[in-house]
Amino acid sequence: MEKDPVKVRLIGKKGKKYQIKFPNLEIPVTVNENLYTKMLHSTEYQFSNSTSTVSQATSA
Repeated sequence: MEKDPVKVRLIGKKGKKYQIKFPNLEIPVTVNENLYTKMLHSTEYQFSNSTSTVSQATSA
């Protein structure tokens, strides 16, 4: 049986670290750029749209 992807949200970036909000955690999880990239391309995680410093920096 296939599992539904975990819905997470990128809430910010500090240096080369990314802060990700998981649905059942009170505080964000901080991951490095390598892990963040793997999560983006994984079918286990679904990133929701958010206005963050990362998306604002790439859209400029």
